[in-house]
Amino acid sequence: MRKLLIVDPTLVSLEGHSYNYDRAILGAARAHFDEVVLYAGAGFRAPEGDALAYRPVLNRLPLERLKRAVNVVFHLFRRKRDTGAPADAAAAAHATVVPGLWRWMIHLAKILRSRDLEASVRSIVAEHAGADEIHAFFQHAHLHDLLAADRMRGAFAGRAAVHLYLVLRYSPEFVNAGYYREAEFAALLWRVTESPAPRVHLLTDSERLSAEYRALGVRNVATLPVPILLPEAAPTAGEPGFVDVSFLGSARVEKGFCELAGLVARFGREAGGRRVRAVIQTTRDSADPRVRAATEELRALERRLPADSLRLLDSPVPMDVYYGWVRSAGIVALPYLSQKYNASTSGIFVEAVCFGVPVLAPAHSWMSDMIEEAQRAQGLRIGEVFAALDEIPALVARMAVDIDRYRADVRRYSTAWRETHNPENCVRTLLAAAAA
Repeated sequence: MRKLLIVDPTLVSLEGHSYNYDRAILGAARAHFDEVVLYAGAGFRAPEGDALAYRPVLNRLPLERLKRAVNVVFHLFRRKRDTGAPADAAAAAHATVVPGLWRWMIHLAKILRSRDLEASVRSIVAEHAGADEIHAFFQHAHLHDLLAADRMRGAFAGRAAVHLYLVLRYSPEFVNAGYYREAEFAALLWRVTESPAPRVHLLTDSERLSAEYRALGVRNVATLPVPILLPEAAPTAGEPGFVDVSFLGSARVEKGFCELAGLVARFGREAGGRRVRAVIQTTRDSADPRVRAATEELRALERRLPADSLRLLDSPVPMDVYYGWVRSAGIVALPYLSQKYNASTSGIFVEAVCFGVPVLAPAHSWMSDMIEEAQRAQGLRIGEVFAALDEIPALVARMAVDIDRYRADVRRYSTAWRETHNPENCVRTLLAAAAA
């Protein structure tokens, strides 16, 4: 008997892509495994009416609540700098606390999380001890996942074949985040991947990321497609007479959320005979005071602007509602600030392209690589690239004038993307990694 255990400590709410990702993998994997079980964060609850089978047992230590509380305290006392608020929470914390305290807290948290995760994985594997093969899939692995895998080396010798799949979504320097020196981090990766029991398989979701991990000496790194589970409904052209510029996903500083009010205020109100409307997905009850302040700024802007210039959407929402927002967008804009996204993929970007919606993405990123490759190889304009956020209003106006051409090009391009970025192809890649 072969079992797939989806172990996702990041699945604590409907916020972000964890829920959609896990749901897609679970559905496709049933054709390849005798049993598929999803293990989620202890507080997770699926939407009402969703028959998703899951067990909310992970994150037994209340570290997520502690992290949110610490985040609030740090930002309440954050010193203002001439350069403005730092883009990343860690940078904001460094500006706030006694030097060394933040680093000490991060180290302690990673140790506690890795030990908690190790105990959870050992218990989960023990539950399925009668299986011939156990495949545990971590769809968004962090350093504490690597530390837990390192602690478990040799733990399952002489038992059923146990495979751990760790999907690393960010570049090595962001996963490591200064915890180890580069040579020590490379040694950790080598130890983990050379373990015979459990067998650990490192994966990323972009070739650019895979190359970065291979450069550290990891011999086998597979590149996993993004498993977008698309409804059968055909793409929609949106509301007649409007071009909606949509900012979707988690409301986070590194995704440019706090810059949106200034950008939207500079949008032209008409282009190509259509009205330009900003559609922004917000996060309710965010723990980050900067996001809360930006949300209030957007609400004030909504009241000042002419009617139907700005729509604010609450999140999280069921998958079918969210996908309705993506399908009806005229342009999906991704004003990401963090260098985390240089080599990383974006689920929202992949969803938009699969739905045939043009995209606006930062330069020097995996997303810009995809936009430029489509133009260079196939002559298709699936979006535009900005080098600075100030360029976005002008690019929106340019794209809105020729929106029909952009949409036609993206729909042509999306055929190949749908064949690549789907749950079935993702599960086949997992199985190929195990057989390598």
